[in-house]
Amino acid sequence: LPPEMAETINRLTGHSPAAAKVGGREVAVAPLADGEAHLVLIRDERRSAQGILGWLLPSLIVTALGGGIAFLIARRIVGPLGALNRWLPNLDREVPAPIPNEALGRQDEIGALARSLEEGQRRLREEQALRRQSERMATLGRIATSLAHEIRNPAAAIRLHAEVLARETAAGASGSVELIREEVDRITDLVNQWLYVARSAPPRTERHDLAELVERVLRRLAPQMEHAGVRASVEHGGPAEIRADASRIEQVLRNLLVNAIQAMPEGGQVEVRLRRGDQGIDLEILDQGRGFSEEALRRWREAFFSEREGGMGLGLTLASEVMQGHGGSVEVENRPDGGAVVRCHFPPLAEGSELS
Repeated sequence: LPPEMAETINRLTGHSPAAAKVGGREVAVAPLADGEAHLVLIRDERRSAQGILGWLLPSLIVTALGGGIAFLIARRIVGPLGALNRWLPNLDREVPAPIPNEALGRQDEIGALARSLEEGQRRLREEQALRRQSERMATLGRIATSLAHEIRNPAAAIRLHAEVLARETAAGASGSVELIREEVDRITDLVNQWLYVARSAPPRTERHDLAELVERVLRRLAPQMEHAGVRASVEHGGPAEIRADASRIEQVLRNLLVNAIQAMPEGGQVEVRLRRGDQGIDLEILDQGRGFSEEALRRWREAFFSEREGGMGLGLTLASEVMQGHGGSVEVENRPDGGAVVRCHFPPLAEGSELS
């Protein structure tokens, strides 16, 4: 017997117990005080071992379960959060890294956080692009303002002398003189585009006939169209009254028609259509070129974006800004049978204005 147990029996009975092993059990016997009875203690080692196993095994199971749960938590929660934490420094990079799929593909709060970060990253890229665009436009404004005076005055002088030559030269040279005037007008139009984009002053509107503005621009472009082998057809059905800044709308029409002409290097036909409705007037310019690329359909509003060699990328940008300033809009699309369509929408004419 253990010494402490033998000592306890001795105090209770006044006798030291006699101990022996019987069949794997420890048996201790001690006479009681009256000598007529005996205290018998039996200790079963097998049951003691079973008792130890009885509490040890559940403890091991609980420990194993706890470790497994901790592993799952680390894999399901800590891992994705760690991946997001490692990704965060990429948030404001010019060429951002994609958000880890292990976080983005989840349908719980971590997945929601990852998708929110992805949306924030997209908006940040858009803001960065707008900031770069604004910086470029500011630079263009400074350049345009400084160049306008240097270009406009010589251009005006050249045109004036061309008109003098037209009156004094023989008929055979009139074509060259007219070409000089046309090229000077192109330079002046280009300067006006720069200044408009740079200054973005509000339009000075009056009531005009859009059909007449179209015809006027087509007359000015007739030599260029003839040289390019391009024909023009106009479908307007009579006056189409709008309230507009005539010079700016003519600039828009010229840009869109020149784009259509340049889209058909082998020649073709440009169609101009006017559609009237309760919501205003739609002007459509259709060409037979190759149409817009997928990238151009996404980026056509961006200043300086052009897929044409030598193009400035201001024509559609200017058209969109001018139409917005007139309360209208511009849309672009491809024709089902080939070619491009540019649609300018003018709002309904307000009552009480006189036709200019």
